Amino acid sequence: MMIVPKELVWDYSEPRPSLLWRLQRMADFFPAYGTDRETVGLLFGHLAELDVEEGKSRLIALYNEVWNDKTSKRDW
Repeated sequence: MMIVPKELVWDYSEPRPSLLWRLQRMADFFPAYGTDRETVGLLFGHLAELDVEEGKSRLIALYNEVWNDKTSKRDW
């Protein structure tokens, strides 16, 4: 399960178990949180299901592209 930092769960005693809830919370605070490869991939894969403004959506897509470029360069 994706880990949500305690700083982002001020209104709950524990993060909700729902992946979409966790992704939305990370998207709300992106790029201050959630820029690791796994989280960016999940955010990018679920953008259509999340309430994310267009600028932030483009930023997530850019982070995803950079992570994919870094990964493909390591395959050489």
